[in-house]
Amino acid sequence: MVGVAATLARHPDPDDPDPWIGPLMVDTRVQGRGYGRRFAALAEERFRTAGRTAVRLAVPDNTPKGLAFWTALGYEVIDRRPDRAHGRPCTVMRKALRAL
Repeated sequence: MVGVAATLARHPDPDDPDPWIGPLMVDTRVQGRGYGRRFAALAEERFRTAGRTAVRLAVPDNTPKGLAFWTALGYEVIDRRPDRAHGRPCTVMRKALRAL
């Protein structure tokens, strides 16, 4: 196993219309080989196929490499707020999913 990714079809906040990519983690021994990009693409495709038009995620503010990774994949910052589980400062990002 090289990594794991979790997704949410719906966020717990009823006012949030988008699905979410939860934690996406790749083993540090194989980072930089495209696995993270592939996991992200698979999650996006899953949501696109389900008719969803965008996806969101939250990046802990103490992970600048994570923010750079998601920005490189076309995600844009839309908010900054604490995460729901632990209250850690996070950057919320969103990417529109274009129809194929």
